Amino acid sequence: MSLRAHLIMVLLASIVLVCFGAAIAGYKSSMQQADELFDQELVSLARAMNPLVGSVHGPMLEQASVQFNNYAIQIWVNEKLMLNLVPASQRKKPIVAFKAGFAHSNFAGQRWRTFSHHQDNAWILVAQPQRYRFELAENMTLAAVTPLILSMPLLALMISILVKHSLNPLIRLADKLQTKQADDFSAVTLSRDSFELRPVVETLNRLLERVQGAFLREKHFASDAAHELRTPLSILKISMHNLMSEQGDPKENLQALEQGVQRMSHVVEQMMLLNRTHPEQFKNQFQLVALKGLIRESIETLYPQVLEKNHDLSFEGEDVVLPVDRFTFMTLLQNLIGNSIKYTPDNGQIHISLKQTTQRVTLKIEDSGPGIPTEERTRIFDRFYRVGGDGHHSNVIGCGLGLAIVKHIITLYHAQITLYESDLGGLAITVCFKNSQLVEEVKGD
Repeated sequence: MSLRAHLIMVLLASIVLVCFGAAIAGYKSSMQQADELFDQELVSLARAMNPLVGSVHGPMLEQASVQFNNYAIQIWVNEKLMLNLVPASQRKKPIVAFKAGFAHSNFAGQRWRTFSHHQDNAWILVAQPQRYRFELAENMTLAAVTPLILSMPLLALMISILVKHSLNPLIRLADKLQTKQADDFSAVTLSRDSFELRPVVETLNRLLERVQGAFLREKHFASDAAHELRTPLSILKISMHNLMSEQGDPKENLQALEQGVQRMSHVVEQMMLLNRTHPEQFKNQFQLVALKGLIRESIETLYPQVLEKNHDLSFEGEDVVLPVDRFTFMTLLQNLIGNSIKYTPDNGQIHISLKQTTQRVTLKIEDSGPGIPTEERTRIFDRFYRVGGDGHHSNVIGCGLGLAIVKHIITLYHAQITLYESDLGGLAITVCFKNSQLVEEVKGD
């Protein structure tokens, strides 16, 4: 649930509960006040009957043809009924006992609130139906509460607008962070900064500053180390070549030294590739490229190794045009195809395929090599990790950075890589690129 929806629900629930509680309290209070008003009305009505007591000299039963529905009035003088204004006029008994004050009585098929007033030798009895009192009190209460209930949708709309307006600084901050490039560590600023959000922005900017420092240190270290090692290694390789030429037949120690130099050169080259393809340093420079041509170019580059090991390498692919960065995609291909060539024994098979659907483009590379155990497949993308360590049975020179580079490039393209057993008996690797994702990357440029 979003923060906005949560706040709106909490506020509305709180307001509804408060209004409900206020309505109940108001209802009880209104009913109590209405009862007091109606009781006062009965007292006033009884007092208004006082003048009739002195003027009544005989029974007025015959004159009492008017019947009341909401009131009942009786006047008793010396225990004789002188006035009988009751809905059931045939009633000749007192509507309530001769006892001064308020009481309740049942007659005429309903419950009544009564008031008895004693004056000299006369009793004035007045009554009002409880149902009538209840209906009037309820109508008064509903008239007061109904506008509040009807205003709840408008209140909910106003709360939603106010919450949305209050969260605008947070939404703008999220938008700014979302649109930041991977290598953009500049401070975040908001045009209308809220007091509550200011500490968050300041803390975030301090964190970006620290991350930028760490990023630059890593970048400079990897780049500087690779460049500093590259020059002396080149000199060492030339010297080794000259020395071996002078010695004639290469000695065993010189061959070991040459292998060590080659391995160190391979490490330096891989470090430079890793530095250039790191996601935080990558800039989207996509262009529409025919992938079939890139794959063939990679195969041509690696073909001397294919011939040396007498591999049966085949390629089938559709004419797929996709927005890619040429350098990173070529690096991906050369690492994946190069690994298959290096680790597939002599006279082995390597098959490369490229297919496209409406949703994705799939690159598949499979070989007849030894494969990779299932438990090792989650670790081979770690830096400097090799299956079997330095004692790999293939005796192939490596430093464990090739698939780490592949992982970084896969991340750049928001692609998916899957490893499983090949039908050829070795390892199969599929890389799936989403068409829509890559098109969005190009539009973003």
